[in-house]
Amino acid sequence: MFRMEKLKEAIRAKERLLIMFSGGLDSTLLAKIAFDELGDAACALSIKSPIIRSNEISEAGMNAEIIGIPHGVIEVDELADDRTFAKNPIDRCYICRKSRNRAVIKWAGEKGFAIIADGMNYSDLEDYRPGIKAAREDCIWQPFVEFGITKQEIRRISRMLNLPTWDKLPTVGLCSRFPYGYEITRERIQRVEKAEALLEQLGFVNCRVRYFPFETAIIEVDDLQKALSLRDKLVSALAEIGFSFVSLDLEGCISGKMNRIVKKG
Repeated sequence: MFRMEKLKEAIRAKERLLIMFSGGLDSTLLAKIAFDELGDAACALSIKSPIIRSNEISEAGMNAEIIGIPHGVIEVDELADDRTFAKNPIDRCYICRKSRNRAVIKWAGEKGFAIIADGMNYSDLEDYRPGIKAAREDCIWQPFVEFGITKQEIRRISRMLNLPTWDKLPTVGLCSRFPYGYEITRERIQRVEKAEALLEQLGFVNCRVRYFPFETAIIEVDDLQKALSLRDKLVSALAEIGFSFVSLDLEGCISGKMNRIVKKG
């Protein structure tokens, strides 16, 4: 808890702080701590984007309301802002983050916030995260990284504080469902969102639909037997959405799976 006290002390020293707020596990805890320490001098800012599931903005708004922190929303269209992003290069997350940082920095300047923070945590450093480079270049403060606070600790503290996100699964942009080098289009993004919403309606909690060439959907779920029992329904429904082939990943749902090729390289 010593590191948490040091974090709170550092937040108080900022006097005014803008939180990049997805409404997920990490940013919700950071927003809660910032509001407890700074009151209305802290603000949460969410980004509405075509590569983010539409329900995440409403969830972010509800979580901000639970905390009590002032909450703003801005729109960023990564697919329109940068043609390179749609080509889905290895540094896609860097390009995306730079685009978002520009929009947030502009908004912060207009509202009088000199310091911007995000919820990146120390455990995130273990994965391929080109967005971290972008955050550092743009002077986005990452207090959980600075004070060595891990994902597990964030989850434990969130539970202690009765935050509704304490057991929330990672919120990851829909572009993460595409293998690097395979173009991201609005139509493909929409297909992924519809397919994952379908899986959730069928009772799958931790799920992904990866989008591979030839309109191939690779379903990742933790309950493989349930998926097999619903085989006909899944194939039919995903075909209606626009997929030509439907496969089940026998490894189950694992976040960051697409980065394996990068790590091997």
